[in-house]
Amino acid sequence: MKKIERFLQLFSEFNLIVTEPGRDGSARGVYLAEEHVISPAVQDLQKSIKKLEREYSAAKKAFKAGRIPREELFDYEWRLFELKEELRKIQGGD
Repeated sequence: MKKIERFLQLFSEFNLIVTEPGRDGSARGVYLAEEHVISPAVQDLQKSIKKLEREYSAAKKAFKAGRIPREELFDYEWRLFELKEELRKIQGGD
């Protein structure tokens, strides 16, 4: 099994474009198809959502323990909802 075939087998879930070296001496390469490239804005939103989900989980525990009021818990929940909606708009617009 060639190295390139093994590579493609290992990363079969990605949409890869593989080019062989041409006669003109151009190098071969493996490129991700454009549809799978994630924009920096989407990456930032995903990181923010993950961080806020952790904070929201901690806030729920603090609310159950009586350390924070219900309004503060709703603020976390609302901000998480806003970020998810923004991400959905960006991904739907592409």
